[in-house]
Amino acid sequence: MGTHARTRTPAALAAAAAALAAAVAWPLLSTASAQAAGIWDGDASKGTGVFGGVECPAPGSLITAAGGTTHGTVFRYTKPGGDIRCESRGVSVNGSSRYAFAEGSTYYLGWESRLSSVSGDFVVWQWKSYPNAQQNYPLIMTVKDGSARLFHVTTDGDWQMVWSKPVTAGDWNAFALGIHTSGSASSGWVELYFNGTEQTFVNGVTRYSCRTWDSANEPKWGVYDRDDGSTTLTNRVDSLKMGTSYADVT
Repeated sequence: MGTHARTRTPAALAAAAAALAAAVAWPLLSTASAQAAGIWDGDASKGTGVFGGVECPAPGSLITAAGGTTHGTVFRYTKPGGDIRCESRGVSVNGSSRYAFAEGSTYYLGWESRLSSVSGDFVVWQWKSYPNAQQNYPLIMTVKDGSARLFHVTTDGDWQMVWSKPVTAGDWNAFALGIHTSGSASSGWVELYFNGTEQTFVNGVTRYSCRTWDSANEPKWGVYDRDDGSTTLTNRVDSLKMGTSYADVT
């Protein structure tokens, strides 16, 4: 399936360039611990300091909030009408250093999500590349017209949908992604678990081979509106974890 992100205005491109320049000066944690189990616990009770950064311009907000009877404190990303994004970027280990992801490593990322709407077309998770990227985002998850969809995006910018499942507004769903990082399409791979069940991709396998690494990559959670930006969207996120196996994030 081929899908392309919308054209950005000159002002938006300038803002993106400024953000890219700032990204070069990350304070990074040594990747020597990249193969250690249980790398990161992003529990919302610790506040937004668990993230490497927040990209949520006012009046949007990323705050901690009550998650209901089965969830304690959760992150609430609110993207207002008239803006396109409210996202967190990267992870901060022990609340101090931004984690440096590395090529040739295996990471599992786990989280739960509850969306205020499943209409329209918006991004809820990205494996974002910084800086000087051939792939803006090798992997990206969207919600469109009632379905969560995982895409692999090629160096040519071709969006290839590799998985989809129906989701309902107001319901909690659990996701876990395993990513082996490689700049080679034959060596990189991704696995996906949805509500505790390992998923089969469109090609009939549970481990999808693809290029998963660019100059550097980080995860992003939240909301990025690919429509006209007029809708207010809220994404509640809980149980954020990162490790080197699926067991580390469940």
